[in-house]
Amino acid sequence: MTQSLRAVIIDDETNAREALTNLLRIVSPEVTVCGEARNADAGIELIQKERPNLIFLDIQMPGKTGFDLLSSFEKVDFGVIFTTAYQEYAIRAFRFSAIDYLLKPIDPDELQTAVAKFKDKVGSVNPEQLQILQEQLDPVRAPRLVERKRNDNQRIALPTAEGIHFVQMTDIIQCESLGSYTKFHLIKGPAIVVSRLLKEYEEILDNYYFFRVHQSNIINLEHIKRYVKGDGGQVWMSDNTEIEVSRRRKDEFLSLLSDFYVNSGKLK
Repeated sequence: MTQSLRAVIIDDETNAREALTNLLRIVSPEVTVCGEARNADAGIELIQKERPNLIFLDIQMPGKTGFDLLSSFEKVDFGVIFTTAYQEYAIRAFRFSAIDYLLKPIDPDELQTAVAKFKDKVGSVNPEQLQILQEQLDPVRAPRLVERKRNDNQRIALPTAEGIHFVQMTDIIQCESLGSYTKFHLIKGPAIVVSRLLKEYEEILDNYYFFRVHQSNIINLEHIKRYVKGDGGQVWMSDNTEIEVSRRRKDEFLSLLSDFYVNSGKLK
């Protein structure tokens, strides 16, 4: 028997609410839309009244934001799928936080996938996830596409079958491709394996001092102990692992490495 879900839609755009409702009827008929709201205050009242399993929440609305709505609840005991018109670094931000999202205009297949993922985990959004997402979406704090940002004080949410791990980026030594999975090697504790491609994390970490030196490895420049010259060369990491640098990535890698040391003040 298909699991029935009760959902509400909170979005200031009437057309967006109607389009999402119609899409849900078609691709996810197990979802019953039990109410709609056009702003955060009305959304809070609606959630308190209907007690939905799932909310589809716009981020930018007149007055209070979607974040303000969620912060008004002592405990977020419902699932959240953000609907947003954000572009550019939006995908990176949501992947950093491991929060589900749908970019407008909403694609039917992506909507169906998002609902299916929610049904599988039936979880709520963690406050730490929201904090990471807000930090990444903040246009002042978010890294610009033309420059890299230091890894200091930045966390990333890594979703696994056991739950979500919140990891300081400075604690990541390298990310290793394991086919459809990515293995995070850390300075402390066991490695964390996430069911996402290394390519996705390359896109996420692109504005920080991480670099994909090889098809199978993204390394944290802060953990390089030594670089050995060669055709492409090899790097020795802080955990004493040796990683090959591909020949075609060598020049870009050495340029970034120099930039990192100059900006960090370690190279005068």
